[in-house]
Amino acid sequence: MRKLWRRRPSPAMVVACIALLVALGGTSIAAVTQLVPRNSVGSAQLQFGAVTKAKIRDNAVNSAKVANRSLLRADFAPGQLPAGPTGPQGPAGPAGPAGAAGAAGPAGLIKTITVRTSSTTISGGVAENGAYNTARVTRLCDGAERAISAGTSWSDDDAGNELVTMELEPVLNAQTQVIGFLGVGGNDSGQSSTFTVHVLCYTP
Repeated sequence: MRKLWRRRPSPAMVVACIALLVALGGTSIAAVTQLVPRNSVGSAQLQFGAVTKAKIRDNAVNSAKVANRSLLRADFAPGQLPAGPTGPQGPAGPAGPAGAAGAAGPAGLIKTITVRTSSTTISGGVAENGAYNTARVTRLCDGAERAISAGTSWSDDDAGNELVTMELEPVLNAQTQVIGFLGVGGNDSGQSSTFTVHVLCYTP
């Protein structure tokens, strides 16, 4: 046995071993460098997230590769999608609940209106002769009250009587505030009638 280990390999053995190494090495290189066959890589061979935006060629994704109705409005640039036609008006909604009561208004608004009156009797003279008997009646508001409006009336309601209001004008104080009204009545009815001025007064 010891003599066997001391023997040198023959030249034929050396050549055979070299040929075997070259053959094995060439096969391995060919297996590594061989191109991947067409259609041999599928979704099962791809890792999750392996295909990124940078690895997709420009204009490689077209309409044929996008599923119908899979894109959202957010996927398009502003103004890229045309606006659709205006739809029909919908039915009116139900009435909402009543709102809460408003806050009280500021001081100085009208709180109470009081009617102040003053009257005078005017004779009728000769009926409907065109010569009216007239009288003036002035009614001022009480105290610090102010006037907002006024009207007149007659004691006779017959529309055929010649009873007219010839003048109605406000009475102002030194601060140009309306504190009352002056009225002028004209009577050509042939009989006496009471002329009254009604002033609407309020406390500021």
